[in-house]
Amino acid sequence: MDQVIPGREPHRVGPVEPDLLASALFVYSEYLSDLAVEPAEDDEEEEGVTVDTRAVLNLISEELATDVGTTLNLFMRLTALQRLLATSPPLARMALDEETGALRDEAFVAAARLDLYVHRNGSEGSADFNVREFREALELF
Repeated sequence: MDQVIPGREPHRVGPVEPDLLASALFVYSEYLSDLAVEPAEDDEEEEGVTVDTRAVLNLISEELATDVGTTLNLFMRLTALQRLLATSPPLARMALDEETGALRDEAFVAAARLDLYVHRNGSEGSADFNVREFREALELF
């Protein structure tokens, strides 16, 4: 029998509804706000906020009543969007409303509908949007 050897192509995660992603972003933002308000236990470790992935997944699942697959998809999209906008200021300017600083509707649609590429390297992994695809989606509007 032929043995199937897994390819090096990244795994693609399918789309979600933009409104569901917007709700997940609200829940995630509230979680991050709560973390920022809590006093640090060790003053020397003020490098940033440490996100408890399990807590965020549980919170999204409970608040939005999503199944495991949808919850993971939402979390991967949120963290990929956060990483994308943090590493590309020009793209962030395109995605954010100048007056309010909130994500434009077009950015929600792009983040909800575009493929998300999951890369694994041993036990480490990350999910990322294709920057070119994201920029093109924003420019269409």
